[in-house]
Amino acid sequence: MVQLAVTGNMGCGKTTVCEMLISLYIPVYFSDTRAKELMNQDQSLIQQIQKRFGKESYRSGLLNRKWLSELVFKDPKALNDLNNFVHPVVHQDYLEWVNQQSHEVVAYESAIVLEHANDGKFDVVILVSCPERLRIERIKKRDGLTQDEIEKRTRFQWPDEKKRKHADYIIENINLQETEQQVKSVLSLINKQFLID
Repeated sequence: MVQLAVTGNMGCGKTTVCEMLISLYIPVYFSDTRAKELMNQDQSLIQQIQKRFGKESYRSGLLNRKWLSELVFKDPKALNDLNNFVHPVVHQDYLEWVNQQSHEVVAYESAIVLEHANDGKFDVVILVSCPERLRIERIKKRDGLTQDEIEKRTRFQWPDEKKRKHADYIIENINLQETEQQVKSVLSLINKQFLID
């Protein structure tokens, strides 16, 4: 089974590219969505988060996401601690998910594959990219964040130029039709590379 990592900075359009992969029958594991679910479901993870960040981190049994986000995005050590709790649980969950798949190609979507040196766990790294101005516009429209909030959240992500050096394929996500063409041609190259019919 060929495992693809689909990565790229916040607002670049990873979800859009992954939806295109799904439409081409490639199962996709959305790591950020699963992380949020696991932070509300995995009891030992919940205990670790509460022990480190206090009872305030959960409200009525659910993760107090806004409060925790504000806390970790201004404190690198707190963010690192949270990542160290969450990432192993997500990775284990992903491996279990992979074992249930019967397709020859699967994809794992995450903004920070390269930052955490996880690229070696995948056969192919696909970077989704677009100009910074466009990314910021998309985030403001989608999440209603201010410029300052966006900068706080993205300062822990590598700049696009650095990510490009580590990617096997780059998809420029500016125009949807062109993006779709690129997704198809990248998949066709991957199929050839791994001798998949």
